[in-house]
Amino acid sequence: MIKLPGLFLCVAAAASFFCAAVVAAPTTDAAAARIKAKLEGNFAGAKVENVHPSPWPGLYEVVTNGDVVYVNEQATLLFSGRILDIDSKEDLTANRWNVLHPADFSKLPLDSAIKSVKGDGSRQLVVFADPFCPYCRRLEHDLAELDNVTIHTFLLPLEDIHPGASQQAAKIWCAPDRAAAWSGWMVQNTEPQGTASCDTQALGKIRDVATGLVINSTPTLFFADGHRVAGAVAKDRLEKEFAVAKTALAGAAHSESARNSK
Repeated sequence: MIKLPGLFLCVAAAASFFCAAVVAAPTTDAAAARIKAKLEGNFAGAKVENVHPSPWPGLYEVVTNGDVVYVNEQATLLFSGRILDIDSKEDLTANRWNVLHPADFSKLPLDSAIKSVKGDGSRQLVVFADPFCPYCRRLEHDLAELDNVTIHTFLLPLEDIHPGASQQAAKIWCAPDRAAAWSGWMVQNTEPQGTASCDTQALGKIRDVATGLVINSTPTLFFADGHRVAGAVAKDRLEKEFAVAKTALAGAAHSESARNSK
């Protein structure tokens, strides 16, 4: 992330004012090159990965060191912070960051996850969760209401935030029935039976995967098309995300079929 000495601008309202005051400019290689050169030259350690026009006239979206910031075309103003939709309270910056950081679902080590099948299990969902995370607990109650889904839960204890979470994760992983132990703890608040003395190497593998996917909070969800959603989302939102994944997978399959037919 670009570090601004003594300054951090959160721009829910400021960006709207700024956008209204600037005439929209077309995307050009020159503008992208100018923004890249200015940021990398003025902020030590900054590495600009790409520059794109944002949905707001006059602002460019810049991905740098894994974060999203906004810069005007002249590269004289930088906004570092989140842009929110005031009516829906939706975090538009977080949504965009999630789009930029998908997962290759086929490469996730699902053998290191706790597998729960509901109904025909046709829909696929991966959840990175901490056993002491209150938002993960809230999410589990909504997941319990889903049908026709296979949920792969990766135990990701955030020990610095929730002391003791690693020990609890190990107890759940070592339980005779991991899925029952996880659900019992998160939904019924029932302590898992057994000890934490089994082979827990899988938990270390999960942490490595989480680091590679830049997961720093729980719960973090990935749908079958690889798109990410962070936080405890309600059942209706989950259903919408499943629909998004289904459409994306169908589109990808159609494109692959078209390529193969040529």
